[in-house]
Amino acid sequence: MERIIAGRFRTKGDADAASALLAQYIDTADISIFHNNPPGQHDAVAAGGAEEEDPGAEAADNSAASSAVAAGLTAGAIGALGGPVVALAAAATGAYVGSFVGAMHGLGKDDDKPSAPEQRPGGVMLSVHIADPLNEKRVIDTLRAEGAADVEQADGKWRDGDWADFDPVAAPRLVEP
Repeated sequence: MERIIAGRFRTKGDADAASALLAQYIDTADISIFHNNPPGQHDAVAAGGAEEEDPGAEAADNSAASSAVAAGLTAGAIGALGGPVVALAAAATGAYVGSFVGAMHGLGKDDDKPSAPEQRPGGVMLSVHIADPLNEKRVIDTLRAEGAADVEQADGKWRDGDWADFDPVAAPRLVEP
Protein backbone atom coordinates (compact mmCIF):
# COMPACT_ATOMS: atom_id res chain seq x y z
CA MET A 1 0.00 0.00 0.00
CA GLU A 2 1.14 3.48 -0.80
CA ARG A 3 0.47 6.75 1.01
CA ILE A 4 -2.02 9.05 -0.75
CA ILE A 5 -3.06 12.55 0.30
CA ALA A 6 -6.15 14.06 -1.31
CA GLY A 7 -8.05 17.32 -1.15
CA ARG A 8 -11.57 18.17 -2.27
CA PHE A 9 -12.08 21.37 -4.28
CA ARG A 10 -15.21 23.22 -5.41
CA THR A 11 -14.06 23.61 -9.02
CA LYS A 12 -11.65 22.00 -11.43
CA GLY A 13 -9.96 25.38 -11.87
CA ASP A 14 -9.16 25.46 -8.14
CA ALA A 15 -7.77 21.92 -8.32
CA ASP A 16 -5.73 22.79 -11.43
CA ALA A 17 -4.16 25.77 -9.64
CA ALA A 18 -3.20 23.59 -6.67
CA SER A 19 -1.87 20.92 -9.04
CA ALA A 20 0.38 23.48 -10.76
CA LEU A 21 1.92 24.40 -7.40
CA LEU A 22 2.35 20.75 -6.42
CA ALA A 23 4.04 20.00 -9.77
CA GLN A 24 6.92 22.24 -8.67
CA TYR A 25 8.08 19.51 -6.26
CA ILE A 26 5.92 16.42 -7.05
CA ASP A 27 6.24 14.35 -10.23
CA THR A 28 3.13 14.97 -12.37
CA ALA A 29 2.62 11.18 -12.62
CA ASP A 30 1.94 11.32 -8.87
CA ILE A 31 -0.88 13.90 -9.17
CA SER A 32 -4.41 13.03 -10.26
CA ILE A 33 -7.58 15.13 -10.53
CA PHE A 34 -11.00 13.48 -10.79
CA HIS A 35 -14.63 14.16 -9.91
CA ASN A 36 -16.33 12.37 -7.01
CA ASN A 37 -20.15 12.22 -7.17
CA PRO A 38 -22.21 13.27 -4.14
CA PRO A 39 -23.15 10.54 -1.60
CA GLY A 40 -25.77 8.13 -2.93
CA GLN A 41 -24.86 8.70 -6.60
CA HIS A 42 -22.03 6.21 -7.08
CA ASP A 43 -23.92 3.42 -8.87
CA ALA A 44 -22.26 0.91 -6.53
CA VAL A 45 -25.23 -1.49 -6.46
CA ALA A 46 -27.10 -3.14 -9.33
CA ALA A 47 -30.30 -1.15 -8.72
CA GLY A 48 -28.35 2.11 -8.93
CA GLY A 49 -27.21 4.43 -6.17
CA ALA A 50 -24.58 3.61 -3.60
CA GLU A 51 -26.48 1.66 -0.91
CA GLU A 52 -28.73 -1.40 -0.80
CA GLU A 53 -31.40 0.59 1.08
CA ASP A 54 -32.03 4.10 2.28
CA PRO A 55 -30.43 4.39 5.74
CA GLY A 56 -33.22 6.75 6.82
CA ALA A 57 -35.96 4.21 6.10
CA GLU A 58 -35.10 1.60 8.74
CA ALA A 59 -38.50 1.63 10.48
CA ALA A 60 -40.70 2.27 7.43
CA ASP A 61 -41.72 -1.37 6.96
CA ASN A 62 -42.99 -1.73 10.54
CA SER A 63 -44.84 1.58 10.39
CA ALA A 64 -46.47 0.76 7.05
CA ALA A 65 -47.55 -2.70 8.23
CA SER A 66 -49.11 -1.41 11.44
CA SER A 67 -50.88 1.36 9.50
CA ALA A 68 -52.29 -1.17 7.04
CA VAL A 69 -53.61 -3.40 9.84
CA ALA A 70 -55.26 -0.41 11.54
CA ALA A 71 -56.81 0.72 8.24
CA GLY A 72 -58.17 -2.78 7.56
CA LEU A 73 -59.73 -3.11 11.01
CA THR A 74 -61.28 0.34 10.79
CA ALA A 75 -62.68 -0.31 7.29
CA GLY A 76 -64.14 -3.63 8.48
CA ALA A 77 -65.87 -2.01 11.43
CA ILE A 78 -67.26 0.83 9.32
CA GLY A 79 -68.28 -1.61 6.57
CA ALA A 80 -70.32 -3.63 9.05
CA LEU A 81 -72.26 -0.49 9.90
CA GLY A 82 -72.45 1.39 6.59
CA GLY A 83 -72.18 -1.17 3.81
CA PRO A 84 -69.58 -1.96 1.14
CA VAL A 85 -69.35 1.51 -0.47
CA VAL A 86 -68.71 3.16 2.87
CA ALA A 87 -66.19 0.41 3.71
CA LEU A 88 -64.25 1.12 0.48
CA ALA A 89 -64.17 4.86 1.20
CA ALA A 90 -63.04 4.18 4.78
CA ALA A 91 -60.32 1.80 3.55
CA ALA A 92 -58.99 4.36 1.04
CA THR A 93 -59.00 7.13 3.64
CA GLY A 94 -57.38 4.84 6.20
CA ALA A 95 -54.66 3.80 3.76
CA TYR A 96 -53.90 7.41 2.89
CA VAL A 97 -53.84 8.56 6.50
CA GLY A 98 -51.83 5.49 7.54
CA SER A 99 -49.19 6.08 4.90
CA PHE A 100 -48.97 9.74 5.88
CA VAL A 101 -48.61 8.91 9.58
CA GLY A 102 -46.01 6.25 8.73
CA ALA A 103 -44.01 8.73 6.68
CA MET A 104 -44.12 11.32 9.44
CA HIS A 105 -43.30 8.82 12.20
CA GLY A 106 -40.01 9.57 13.85
CA LEU A 107 -39.14 12.77 12.00
CA GLY A 108 -36.75 14.76 14.16
CA LYS A 109 -36.42 11.97 16.72
CA ASP A 110 -32.94 10.73 15.77
CA ASP A 111 -31.21 12.35 18.74
CA ASP A 112 -30.82 9.06 20.60
CA LYS A 113 -29.51 7.12 17.59
CA PRO A 114 -25.80 6.99 16.81
CA SER A 115 -24.96 9.15 13.82
CA ALA A 116 -24.25 7.45 10.51
CA PRO A 117 -20.62 7.23 9.44
CA GLU A 118 -19.43 10.32 7.63
CA GLN A 119 -19.63 10.10 3.87
CA ARG A 120 -17.24 11.74 1.45
CA PRO A 121 -18.93 14.80 -0.10
CA GLY A 122 -19.00 15.23 -3.84
CA GLY A 123 -16.56 17.54 -5.58
CA VAL A 124 -13.33 17.71 -7.53
CA MET A 125 -10.68 15.53 -5.91
CA LEU A 126 -6.97 16.17 -6.26
CA SER A 127 -4.99 13.15 -5.08
CA VAL A 128 -1.24 12.93 -4.63
CA HIS A 129 0.85 9.81 -4.38
CA ILE A 130 3.48 10.45 -1.70
CA ALA A 131 6.57 8.83 -3.19
CA ASP A 132 8.88 10.70 -0.79
CA PRO A 133 7.59 10.82 2.83
CA LEU A 134 9.41 14.13 3.33
CA ASN A 135 6.87 15.76 0.97
CA GLU A 136 3.73 14.68 2.86
CA LYS A 137 3.42 17.70 5.17
CA ARG A 138 4.26 20.08 2.32
CA VAL A 139 1.51 18.53 0.14
CA ILE A 140 -1.01 18.86 2.99
CA ASP A 141 -0.01 22.49 3.56
CA THR A 142 -0.27 23.29 -0.16
CA LEU A 143 -3.73 21.71 -0.47
CA ARG A 144 -4.97 23.68 2.53
CA ALA A 145 -3.40 26.94 1.35
CA GLU A 146 -5.09 26.51 -2.04
CA GLY A 147 -8.51 26.08 -0.46
CA ALA A 148 -9.12 22.33 -0.27
CA ALA A 149 -12.36 21.86 1.68
CA ASP A 150 -11.18 18.55 3.12
CA VAL A 151 -7.72 17.01 3.19
CA GLU A 152 -7.60 13.27 3.69
CA GLN A 153 -5.01 10.55 3.93
CA ALA A 154 -5.23 7.01 2.63
CA ASP A 155 -3.15 3.94 2.12
CA GLY A 156 -4.02 2.66 -1.31
CA LYS A 157 -2.90 1.59 -4.76
CA TRP A 158 -1.46 4.13 -7.18
CA ARG A 159 -1.37 2.88 -10.78
CA ASP A 160 -0.57 4.75 -14.00
CA GLY A 161 -1.06 8.17 -12.46
CA ASP A 162 -4.35 7.39 -10.69
CA TRP A 163 -5.62 6.38 -7.25
CA ALA A 164 -6.60 2.89 -8.44
CA ASP A 165 -8.55 1.68 -5.42
CA PHE A 166 -10.39 4.91 -4.54
CA ASP A 167 -13.67 3.99 -2.82
CA PRO A 168 -16.21 6.83 -3.15
CA VAL A 169 -18.52 5.38 -0.48
CA ALA A 170 -15.82 4.91 2.16
CA ALA A 171 -15.62 7.47 4.94
CA PRO A 172 -12.56 9.66 4.43
CA ARG A 173 -9.76 9.72 7.02
CA LEU A 174 -9.35 13.45 7.39
CA VAL A 175 -5.95 14.92 8.26
CA GLU A 176 -6.12 16.83 11.53
CA PRO A 177 -5.42 20.58 11.15
